[in-house]
Amino acid sequence: MANLNEMDDLFGGNLDSKMDFLNEKKNVNSDGIYRIDLTKAKDKKKGYKSVIRFLPNLTKEGKVGQAAIEKIAHYVDIKNPKELSGWFDSAKNFNEKCALTDLYYSMVNSKNAILQEKAKCLKYTKKYYSYCLVLEDEQQPEHVGKVMIFQYGKTIKDKIAAERNGEITGVPCNVFDLSQGKDFVILVKEISTGDESYPDYKNSMFRPEMTSLPIYFEEKGEFKNVPVVDGKVDAKAQQKVKDFLMKRDHDLEEFAPKKLTEEQQVKVNQISGYLTGKSTPSFNTNNSPSSDDFELEGAVSSGTAMTSTSADEDDFFSDFD
Repeated sequence: MANLNEMDDLFGGNLDSKMDFLNEKKNVNSDGIYRIDLTKAKDKKKGYKSVIRFLPNLTKEGKVGQAAIEKIAHYVDIKNPKELSGWFDSAKNFNEKCALTDLYYSMVNSKNAILQEKAKCLKYTKKYYSYCLVLEDEQQPEHVGKVMIFQYGKTIKDKIAAERNGEITGVPCNVFDLSQGKDFVILVKEISTGDESYPDYKNSMFRPEMTSLPIYFEEKGEFKNVPVVDGKVDAKAQQKVKDFLMKRDHDLEEFAPKKLTEEQQVKVNQISGYLTGKSTPSFNTNNSPSSDDFELEGAVSSGTAMTSTSADEDDFFSDFD
């Protein structure tokens, strides 16, 4: 039998409390990616600003993996039929021939103006994925202190390489280093070229000083740098650092390139036929793509490392007791 509270909800005018489906839900980060949302920039002229720290890849098995995962992908942007649009990891990730890459160059290098125009539907991108710690972000403060995954391109990759080679300060620095890394200041503005707009990261930079990893203490709402002894993270703090690095919602390996499924391969075949005019897409076909699908007529395509004082160490370890 229903209790009195339930009857009040039904007959007492409390139905408004059951209308959550009408409430707009905030965009919740569900995949662990740290995204720069330019729409949240408070000053459009200054753009988006935040500070992150690149982190090494400590795997679930407790091993140190590659600092970044590299992935080549295509985005097929076909408005109609929209079923043909979507992301496809390139076979080039596995040192294999990529049907979409071949299709693009066959079309763009053809003598057919229509095919050249349609080639614009095939977008190419190479991205890198690394763990990061969000140190500052006024636009999205809910991310501060979290270990997330940062997706970036060649511009930032080159900045990481320049630090490692010592091109900026004259002192080489592996920015992923836990004892002598660097904070990365992200400065992003929206740039427009023709009909397209894209985020510009060229003004982003690493801070000149090398520091040890800052760890976020949520209960105090503050960061403290781990103590360093003889150029390494103090042995007494190493387990705590490991635990902090593992305190994340998603693993880097989730974003590793994947080979196309049979369904995706069928879709690639349909995309080729549609863009080249050789066939009309049928969304229940089971044909696999072949090399013939891509043969088109007329085709040719200084900072100084910082060390901790004993007072700093005591202050740091007191938060672990």
